[in-house]
Amino acid sequence: MPRMLYKINEFFGLDQSASENGIAGGMSPDACNMDTADGALRVAKGFMPHIEAPVPGTDVPHRLFLYRSASDEQFLALAGQSLYAYRAGAWAKVYEYEGTLENFRFCAVQAQIGTTDYLIVGCGEKQLIKYDGSAATLFGSAAGVSDLPVLHLAAYKGRLFSAGDPSNKNRLYWSQLPGNGRTIESWAPAASSPNVEGGYAEVGNDGSDPITGILALSNQLLIFKRRSMFRLIGEKPGNFTIESVDAVAEYAAHTALVRVADAVYYLTDAGLSAFNGVTARTLADARRIKTFLSGADVSDARGVLARDKLLFAVKENGESAIVEYDLMRRAYMLRRGFTAYDLCARDGAAYLIDGNRLVCKFDTGDSYNGLPIRAWWRTPSTDLYEKGAVKAMRQLYLRGAAETENAAVIAEVTVGGMRSAQRLMLPREQSDVLEVPLHNEGRVFSLKFENEAGGRFSLLGGVELAFEQWRRVE
Repeated sequence: MPRMLYKINEFFGLDQSASENGIAGGMSPDACNMDTADGALRVAKGFMPHIEAPVPGTDVPHRLFLYRSASDEQFLALAGQSLYAYRAGAWAKVYEYEGTLENFRFCAVQAQIGTTDYLIVGCGEKQLIKYDGSAATLFGSAAGVSDLPVLHLAAYKGRLFSAGDPSNKNRLYWSQLPGNGRTIESWAPAASSPNVEGGYAEVGNDGSDPITGILALSNQLLIFKRRSMFRLIGEKPGNFTIESVDAVAEYAAHTALVRVADAVYYLTDAGLSAFNGVTARTLADARRIKTFLSGADVSDARGVLARDKLLFAVKENGESAIVEYDLMRRAYMLRRGFTAYDLCARDGAAYLIDGNRLVCKFDTGDSYNGLPIRAWWRTPSTDLYEKGAVKAMRQLYLRGAAETENAAVIAEVTVGGMRSAQRLMLPREQSDVLEVPLHNEGRVFSLKFENEAGGRFSLLGGVELAFEQWRRVE
């Protein structure tokens, strides 16, 4: 009987786009909390508190923002109807919305008014507010036609653009161009010149297709609607042009529009999509997470760029999950086992508000702030396109290392209807190879590697499975 080798030379990421028999060995139809950034397979890092004090109160945290000035940097958290700023080593309430908010949707943009740096926050139900690092006050005025309850905000070509006015759902507003006494707090006409004045335009005329988000690129302002997409080009009201980019588009949450250079990535029910500066399309590899997306809710997704990875926090059966997309390797992974209220990016790293209301730094530590990380990777169930051949498992060859004390690998081999699992301690030296004897036989097989009790391990240089193969003679 010939001795055969099943090799996985390099690990990549999830692939749920086809039947398992047709998936490459380096992909997985079912994996979670794994890291394959360098082709090895290792348990992903978790997250640890960046701020030891929890966001005050008991109301649900809704958003996590970052305020920056030339001399300061502060995390801001919106919980319930309160805005909190972390400064001088403690959280301080800096604003409380009057009345009652119903939707708890928020958007923010950094901009200057005069020479002062502000974080401007919209909620779509009340007047905009502005925070200058010490206090939050109302933005705009009735005289400046800028006291409207807009939600979506973007800074483009020196102006503040906004949308999401509940009374004018297709309307895009823009401010005056700052200078000579003008500021972005006025959206009114200007007597000096129509090219510096504020104003608005209607984007489409379908009341059932409202504006759901705006985002500025270097040379255009993208306008996302519920079922379509537009863009504004030009530098002043005299040459502003609004044109359709995609007449039919999937809904994208405004909280999950992520700019990468001069492209925009966003997650929809159809998968990861991108606008490349000219057109918007679902990525060719979007179906690699189709099984996951079929049970996920992306309507309130939160997205950030963490250096070369996109992170999207979504809900899966009511629980938090993060879709991780490696832009360099075009590989997907899922993160589960924690609560993520919101995500925020800072200097190439991602931060989140966890279930303990703590601001935590992502991809640090060996746990999810004390919660053990359960990680696994399953190879495709395959017959190697030899359906009539019996595969008799003989040996599994592994290289790797325990990255936390006494970390074990649970290696499970499924052959036909038989499943066997072994607890393995990896060699101390990465130059060693662990040989694991196997016994069962069948025509279809798969492997699964799982950590134990939150331990961290790595498998290097792929894996090899030796088996004998023959066909039964009738």
